[in-house]
Amino acid sequence: MQAPETGSDFFELLEKSSLLSRDQILRVRNKLSLNQTQPPQHIASTLVTERILTPFQAERILEGRYRGLVIDGYRIREVLGFGGMGCVYIAEEPNGDQKVAIKVLSTEHALDAGMLARLKLEAIAGMKIRHPGIIRTHRLASTGAVHYLVMDLVRGISLHELVALHGPLKYSMACDIGLQAAEALHVAHQAGIIHRDIKPANFLVEASGQARVLDFGLAMIADTSDDEFSLSMVFGHDCLGTPDYISPEQSLDSRKVDARADIYSLGATLFVALTGRVPFAEKSNKAKLEAQRTRPVRNVCELQPEIPAEVGAIILRMMQKDPARRFQTAAEVAEAFRPFAIRKSIQFDFRELITLRAKQAKAKASSTARKSSAPRSSITNTADWLRSEGLEIQSGDSFASADTPAARTSPSEARKRSPSAAESSGGNVQNTALPKKSQPPTGWRLRISGKRKLLPLVRARNSVGTRSGSDVLLSGEGIDELQGRLEYQDGAWQYHHESRRFPSLLDGQPCSRAVLAPGARLTFGKNIHVTLLSSGQTKVRRRWMFWLMLLLLAVVVAGIAVFVLRPT
Repeated sequence: MQAPETGSDFFELLEKSSLLSRDQILRVRNKLSLNQTQPPQHIASTLVTERILTPFQAERILEGRYRGLVIDGYRIREVLGFGGMGCVYIAEEPNGDQKVAIKVLSTEHALDAGMLARLKLEAIAGMKIRHPGIIRTHRLASTGAVHYLVMDLVRGISLHELVALHGPLKYSMACDIGLQAAEALHVAHQAGIIHRDIKPANFLVEASGQARVLDFGLAMIADTSDDEFSLSMVFGHDCLGTPDYISPEQSLDSRKVDARADIYSLGATLFVALTGRVPFAEKSNKAKLEAQRTRPVRNVCELQPEIPAEVGAIILRMMQKDPARRFQTAAEVAEAFRPFAIRKSIQFDFRELITLRAKQAKAKASSTARKSSAPRSSITNTADWLRSEGLEIQSGDSFASADTPAARTSPSEARKRSPSAAESSGGNVQNTALPKKSQPPTGWRLRISGKRKLLPLVRARNSVGTRSGSDVLLSGEGIDELQGRLEYQDGAWQYHHESRRFPSLLDGQPCSRAVLAPGARLTFGKNIHVTLLSSGQTKVRRRWMFWLMLLLLAVVVAGIAVFVLRPT
């Protein structure tokens, strides 16, 4: 259906989406004084402000795309990520008890035997393995038109994103991630599962430092020969994997590998984590595969001298060309990393990551719609979601895509494919930056009750809450760890409420999102007031204090003079 032109159209699409029933829509309309003559944009904005719809849901309905917002009772809330098979969404369970992640196979792959096999393999692995380092799968199902699997929701940053946004990790943190990954993979290997696509994009790291392995879509699993056959028929058996991380033996025959192939790929993944560079920075996939088979890898200590020689030796051993010269089990790898591993918390803005991923998913969908059918290949590199969102990446060695499926390219296919932007120009991940936003002019301050000093606002985006590390750190009852955010956009400060437990008040009234005028006062918890002051207000306040101090000084001087000159 086309985009709604009237309020009546909007309510009709909302009902068709199954997000709200007809009775619920009537109650909402009466409560919020909404009617059919109002513009759809106004209705959508109101429903988002009142947290009845998410911005993602409202945007989809405004575009006329009401289908797929409820899948078998799961209410889709927003995009969590995307990959070669389709999108991953945050969704509410049918009973509303908790949120989960749902991976939905894209429409273009709905009848694709290879992609269906990948989805099934990922589900089997996630259901079969029980380990805190592997994301659990709850169910694999189909509505007939939509194939999907339901997984635990992990609010983490991928290792790919972490390195791209912040540069190489400290060796102690990288070793801890390697330790966790090796322990998880050892459990998978004991269950007869070889991942075959270990890479930075397939690790999620939570704020606590907990790392999890995901995406077993190319896994080789015991007793699933039919699915392995489907993968071989579609992608070819010679080379399943990602070129920057694939082991030499897997690049020759993906069916004849064992746990040591995953150990090699984990070594290549940690090479990137430690250096911000891929092991072999060749421009073509064919050249990358040849390098994996024939060229020795550099010692990470040459690129980062602060890394202990013992850690460099571990990576070198993991990436030996001959599987017999590597660690023979992932458990051995875990023990090798243990003396150097230190668990550390990680600072990242999950909401901002979600926004970036959603924008890239939308751009990818638009790009796919414009493209004609292209030569089929499961080997692709460097999709550059970071660059496409305005992130600055300087020339140098690049590392592989955050989201691509893995790999098969015959020489003829390699010639047909034109290299991606990153393959042709490279990309140094050590100097990436977040998307540019309008920076606030100098002079903006916050006056926080109970604090004598004014807090300067020097960033365009500021977190507000009790969590350590908040830009606007508050204390007291009735305030959440992340209460809200102050953002400078389009020449004005805006406040976005985030807490689901405690309200935010603007000039005494509850607010979820508002533009702040100079002098606006936000109230949190039990009378914690935060007042926004412009540079002009700050100067006026300083002048007023100056004249007050001058007046006090004059009074003191006059008092002293009277005392000294009084008649004796």
